[in-house]
Amino acid sequence: MEKYVKARKQGNSIVVTIPSNLAVAPGTKYKVEKKENGELILKPSQKTPTSLDELFKGWHGSYRRASDLENWENTKPVGEELW
Repeated sequence: MEKYVKARKQGNSIVVTIPSNLAVAPGTKYKVEKKENGELILKPSQKTPTSLDELFKGWHGSYRRASDLENWENTKPVGEELW
């Protein structure tokens, strides 16, 4: 499907509006690449896993959560953990 959009200035940035019928979720982060011919390529950046199961999704080895990690996902952070 071919659509035309217009780049416009907003503050110190140039923005291009993505039509809603392309079903892009708000807040989705993209890696932007500009080709020599001026073509812009948007690639979704990788999502950070939010659980051990998600981290190992697609892994084809055998995986069993260690018994000392059973309550890991229900533990509140106590410092500056990323989780």
